[in-house]
Amino acid sequence: MPQASTLQVKLSVKSVEYLKKKVASGEFASESDALDDMVAARRDEDAELERWEREVVVPVHDRLMADPSSAIPIEEVERHLEEKRRQRRQLKAS
Repeated sequence: MPQASTLQVKLSVKSVEYLKKKVASGEFASESDALDDMVAARRDEDAELERWEREVVVPVHDRLMADPSSAIPIEEVERHLEEKRRQRRQLKAS
C-alpha cells in the first residue's frame, strides 16, 4: 500500500451518508478507501481531459486560426443542432 497521509476535512451530511452507504454495501473497506478511490478517479478524469485538450482541441484551434475559412458557419451549426433536437423530440413522442 502506498504511504498514506492524514487530512482532516468537513463534508456535507449527504456526502458522509453516501460514503457510509458505499462502505456498508461492501464496495469499500472504509470511508478513507472510498474517498481515495474517488479522488483517483477524478485525477484520471482530469488527466484524460487535459490529454483531449492537448491532442484534439489545440490542434483544431490552431488549424482554424491558420485557415478561418475552414470553419463551419454558425448558421449551419445551429441548423444541424436544431435538426438533432427535432429528431430527439420525435423519438420521445413516439
